[in-house]
Amino acid sequence: MLTSRLLPWLLAAATFALPAEAQDIQPHRAVYTALVLEKGKPGGGPPGTYAFELKTTCDAYVLNQRMRLEIEGPRGAVVSEQQSQMTESRDGKKLYFEHRSTVNGRPAAQFKGEAVLDNDGRGQARYNEPEGQTVALPAGTMFPIALTRATIRHAKAGDGGFDALFYYGEKVKPPQTVNVLIGRVPKRLDDLRIPDGAEGLVKGHARIYYRGGFFDAQANGKGEQAAFEMSSLTLDNGIELYGTHEEGEGGIEYRISRLESLPKPNCN
Repeated sequence: MLTSRLLPWLLAAATFALPAEAQDIQPHRAVYTALVLEKGKPGGGPPGTYAFELKTTCDAYVLNQRMRLEIEGPRGAVVSEQQSQMTESRDGKKLYFEHRSTVNGRPAAQFKGEAVLDNDGRGQARYNEPEGQTVALPAGTMFPIALTRATIRHAKAGDGGFDALFYYGEKVKPPQTVNVLIGRVPKRLDDLRIPDGAEGLVKGHARIYYRGGFFDAQANGKGEQAAFEMSSLTLDNGIELYGTHEEGEGGIEYRISRLESLPKPNCN
């Protein structure tokens, strides 16, 4: 699941009118080794880190993400950090979000607010930072966990893909159109190493491989280019094992290096 210009959804990456209990999203904490890509290949710089945490309550999913990359530039290394905190209601109708980014320790951007969908599927996002900004959310808009669950649902149904509207508040912009293609797990990922001690979280769960193209709302016409593309190898319990995020000729690739279970709430 990744969210920000370098954190694709991820989970990146959702399900249509599916009861929360119908799909079991596993609360967990994971750490990934991240590599900068240049034209689809590792750029040779030092590895970065991507940390992801998903907690669950009886009413919501709580996500925390952090990406740290060190990128070599003409004037030396640049350290980029991005953090996201989101709380998404289990019914997929409400999202609290806060996204922050820094470059060499200096603040670069911050977006904070709340998005709410009405019973007809339409809604609005209101920003506290930048203050007073709003974004209209068309019917069909999905938040991060909703999109992840939809992908799992379509994969289990044998569908080859689907289209959706995706929003998580990282910019004061309308939801993006996402085209998800679900396919076979590439052979190069067959031997993906599972972190020691995490076998119990992986055993018995199907692996789902998919690619997504994300298009800005203002993009129109034939031959339009995706704002960015991503790929993911995710288990049917919502745990991501591998992912890429590509934008233009650059991007990142991340592989899981640590994984641990977090407790589930008792909601009887």
